[in-house]
Amino acid sequence: MRALAGVSLAVAGLLLVLPARGETLEEGLARAVTQLEADRIEEALATLEALADRGSVHPDASFTRGVAYARRARSKDAAPGDLGRAAAGFEETLALRPGDEEARAALTIVRGEVARRRSHRGKDEVSVGSPPDRLLVELATERVWAILAACSSLAFALGLVLRRRPPGPARVAGVLGVPLGILGLAIFVPATWWSGVLARQRGVGVVVAPELTLTDDAGVRTDAPVVPEASRLEVGPAEDGRLPIRWGSYEGWAPVGAIRRLAR
Repeated sequence: MRALAGVSLAVAGLLLVLPARGETLEEGLARAVTQLEADRIEEALATLEALADRGSVHPDASFTRGVAYARRARSKDAAPGDLGRAAAGFEETLALRPGDEEARAALTIVRGEVARRRSHRGKDEVSVGSPPDRLLVELATERVWAILAACSSLAFALGLVLRRRPPGPARVAGVLGVPLGILGLAIFVPATWWSGVLARQRGVGVVVAPELTLTDDAGVRTDAPVVPEASRLEVGPAEDGRLPIRWGSYEGWAPVGAIRRLAR
């Protein structure tokens, strides 16, 4: 009887944490916020992770998940990688809602805490910038580059027509339009193509382990420095439990569980 009672209590507790069947994103998020306000952090995280597992994507859900992990990181129940998971939540919020200054400030605080803890362990702060081609995606979307390429094509076509006009402002515009159109096409067509390749084949992830060591194809450590928790990096499709990683100019492989991909 005691064993049966214990099982019943465990099932009841699980049902309180799991989302109800048919629960909407809004309902699940509201429930997670209520759990977080009641300081039931583990329940809130279970609710938020269940929403993520269902493919429910919303900046408010990502932000709340970041807050929940940040709070757990400061509690007695802290788990390795909590600050990284918090950073991933705030990074995802910014990816979905770029103008969210609250998420940006929270991300700065989390990364500052990571740097402080590393300093206490005698480890230097390590930071690298985004690869140059990744800046294409971060600077503008594939659609924006495509629009710019289309405008360049139009400028080139109009330039060819207007340069046949009699001397005057229209002809001057045509003379200028042709080279400007060619220059724009030379820049924006490749940018459109490559930003599309990066967006479809490679995503963004955040380190959710205390630190990360990149390895080569054979599993041997590369010459890249250790990647700190909460670092942002570029990830490709998983292969045999590993992810291809690009961190600044460094490339290598990392375990799938050490990286959290950002939803898009």
